[in-house]
Amino acid sequence: MNRAVAVLRIFFGLVFLTNGAAKLIPGIAHLPGGYFLIDSEGARGIIQHNARHHPVAAYHDLVFNFLVPNWTFIGPLVGLTEVAAGLLLVFGFASTLGALLGAALTLHIQFSDANGPWLYEYAVEWVSLLCLAFMHAGRTWGLDGRLGASNRHWRRLFG
Repeated sequence: MNRAVAVLRIFFGLVFLTNGAAKLIPGIAHLPGGYFLIDSEGARGIIQHNARHHPVAAYHDLVFNFLVPNWTFIGPLVGLTEVAAGLLLVFGFASTLGALLGAALTLHIQFSDANGPWLYEYAVEWVSLLCLAFMHAGRTWGLDGRLGASNRHWRRLFG
């Protein structure tokens, strides 16, 4: 079971790491075979589309009055947050924090898509990430397990 949790942690870490890198490094979002990652402009387009008819007026205003006008700062910030979550998960270092960051990013996308047809699409991600956060996912094949073996405070916080 612990190895399966570690594989899931590393997989989610790679997802966040690569999508975050695509927002920070121009040109890497389009992959061979027609696959793509969400780059900064793609993320801006998604948030604008999702918020256009959002039922919560304050959220609509936040997106169009603050996030979009400041996207030259917000876009890279989203990318850095995704990279941070990804690295924490891949290395199993403070993996609870990495999983919570990833869950928060995914919950935000689900909230932004309040009028969308995807009831469970995003929940598959944030529910799994919340499970990883509370399963001490960094114990196996991660730095949390190594650090926790010699430091009781780290073990108490992260596994």
